[in-house]
Amino acid sequence: MQTILAKIDDQARALGRQVYVVGGAVRDLLLGRTALDIDLAVDPDALAFGQGLATVLPGKFIILDEDEGVGRLVCHGHIIDLAVFKDGSVTIQGDLAKRDFTINAMAIALEDWLAHKKDPVIIDPCGGQLDTQRKLIRLVYDDALLDDPLRILRGFRLQAQTGFGLHQDFIDLARQQKDLLARPAAERIASELHLIFDSFRASSIVRGMAQSRILAEVCPEIMSGAGVEQPASHHLDVFEHNLAALEAMDDIMSRPEKYFPASVPVIKTYLGRSDHRRWLRWAALFHDLGKPQTQAMKGGRITFYNHDLVGARLFTAMAKRLRFANIDIDKVSLLICQHMRPFHLCNILRRGPVSAKACLRLVKSIGGELPGLFLLAMADSLAGQGEAKPQDMENELAILFGQVQRQLEDHIAPVLAGPPLLSGHDLINAGLVPGPAFKQLLDALQQAQVAGEVVDRDASRQWLARQKI
Repeated sequence: MQTILAKIDDQARALGRQVYVVGGAVRDLLLGRTALDIDLAVDPDALAFGQGLATVLPGKFIILDEDEGVGRLVCHGHIIDLAVFKDGSVTIQGDLAKRDFTINAMAIALEDWLAHKKDPVIIDPCGGQLDTQRKLIRLVYDDALLDDPLRILRGFRLQAQTGFGLHQDFIDLARQQKDLLARPAAERIASELHLIFDSFRASSIVRGMAQSRILAEVCPEIMSGAGVEQPASHHLDVFEHNLAALEAMDDIMSRPEKYFPASVPVIKTYLGRSDHRRWLRWAALFHDLGKPQTQAMKGGRITFYNHDLVGARLFTAMAKRLRFANIDIDKVSLLICQHMRPFHLCNILRRGPVSAKACLRLVKSIGGELPGLFLLAMADSLAGQGEAKPQDMENELAILFGQVQRQLEDHIAPVLAGPPLLSGHDLINAGLVPGPAFKQLLDALQQAQVAGEVVDRDASRQWLARQKI
């Protein structure tokens, strides 16, 4: 990165440009952290300057916002954002005075940044250094949210990333002006939300967003669970239960060995991917989204039949409205749709080991998200502490996951990796007419193979002859 910045500085000097390192990189320097990406403020004409850099370095320059003069330089895997001084400012001080939060409104001349000075000259007209010391997120000016309502979410995102506190003035303004969040593009809102859900502080941040009514503004669907009573196995209404599940998920992720002591390597491998962690947090918060629409009374007892299926549909609709990526929609909705399966299998586990066939059906339904499904079930269980809850539920889930994982490794994976014992052509040759029954037969044969009832093609033909078709 330093080599690239040095070349940018050389080019700036040659062209007579003013270039400053701004924003998070300066804050990270004060906190003793290494900045992964760099933002530069350039005067004048950042776009022309960036396009010239792409040729000189070389690299790729992408215009992000032509009207605002914002572009991105990608060079040797590094990302450097360039922007012209804000709102027509002619000085860096004027630029900083129009930024969002004081901890982002500091700058260092690029030549000073490159000089490796112990105490570089920090241009700080808004008190960002003091707020960084105080670990406080404070708006630069009163109309900052009016000028860009996305800053409402950005404040919570900064809190998630830094652990700093939100100034009360920001919280009050965000609550008063939350309806302005109807203005930003859905993609920008989704980007800020994903960054929050990428953080290990997600649950506390989301609860703060709920308390200030910001969550209801961007995800109004979640509020339908407020006041919706649950059976005696729960101690919270649906809305609070969903929040508690997210809190439990953060705790499980931070110490999976407590909850899955016999499966730590598998769980930690799954949690090693940031997208997995993000999907799980979204799924935890919205896993019971379908309960308000499916609540009913049966025999004097509250029921939520098919709330998992309804919830998956509702989440999909919400995520599409927010322009989530298809992969995020598919994975989170899959987890929500399947989240009751481990509990149903625990009912079987109480009577004895779960069969290989049942494990195969689960694995084929959930695919590579099997560990995630059990993490979600564990969070769901921890969030429900009513007096009628089955005893030792969390331990049962951990035991069940161990059984399913062993079945997967010892019996299911080898079968799924190999060729099928019989094909559709084999069924036709046996005199069967193609149709929906083909899939049912081949699935049943695969289950028999996993259970060890059929081991080769000869045995599979004998098995087929015994089927009543």
